Amino acid sequence: MRRYKSLLMAIGAILASAVLPCAGQAEEASGRSANVYGYNNFDPYTPIFTRFQVKDVMTSDSRFTYLLLADAINYEPLLVARGTQVHMGFWSGWGNHGSLVRLLDNINEGQNPGYDRKKCSSDSTERNCAIWDEGQTTSLQYPSYVRMLVEHWYDRGNAGPSAWTVPIYGRIYRNINPLTFEQADVIWGKYSQRYADMAQEFYLRTGKPVKVWCFVEGARKNRIFYAYEYPELQRLERAGVVRVYCAKNQNAKWTNPNDWTVGLGSASCNKDTAPVAPRVPGETVNVSNRK
Repeated sequence: MRRYKSLLMAIGAILASAVLPCAGQAEEASGRSANVYGYNNFDPYTPIFTRFQVKDVMTSDSRFTYLLLADAINYEPLLVARGTQVHMGFWSGWGNHGSLVRLLDNINEGQNPGYDRKKCSSDSTERNCAIWDEGQTTSLQYPSYVRMLVEHWYDRGNAGPSAWTVPIYGRIYRNINPLTFEQADVIWGKYSQRYADMAQEFYLRTGKPVKVWCFVEGARKNRIFYAYEYPELQRLERAGVVRVYCAKNQNAKWTNPNDWTVGLGSASCNKDTAPVAPRVPGETVNVSNRK
């Protein structure tokens, strides 16, 4: 863990230098700008109005991947134990979020008949551990993901750069550090890219290619999965770091090979056949439908 602690310290130093120049910025009593760097030291009930430029620098840096990795390992050290089979989940499109939640729980908890000895536990003979971009399990969220939620990128992006105020959970806040919807998309997209990059470290530490499970039926070509995660997964797939499985339908089970097509170029994941649907004026995009 010493390696990860040093990486976190380095990230902290870089971002502190990026944030300090705006220390004179005004703040609301009920909201705050990210002027003092303390990445996982925040009140989850008080919105943080982080500047786009600061978060863009952070999520563009490959070291953000190690921040997410440290979050995951702090919850489950077995993710980097030799011999563990790591699974990573991806979703995009209506209804697919819930399908991925079910699959992750099935893998981690060994809920399928005959798979109890394969669940994510230290006494497992064929250990399988699954994660997604939100957390180590479906109930343990990464602090880095929680901070993304507290920064309310889409609430602020939907309000627009000219809005003086922004509604968040039924309350009105002064729109400190305004941004565009496109900028909110960039931040979530780069966050998702750094999540995908975690596969490289899992592969190196466990000695096994990571199994990637994608529920993307009906996903739009211009949303987060195809625009940001897909290119990263392509690179990792070509390098042999990941093996990609794409669900034929929302009820696909990870234990049934017939429920999946294999590879990003396969029918269930093919970007060329994915629809393109521009954002409709007035359409509200949020965390639950961002992909």
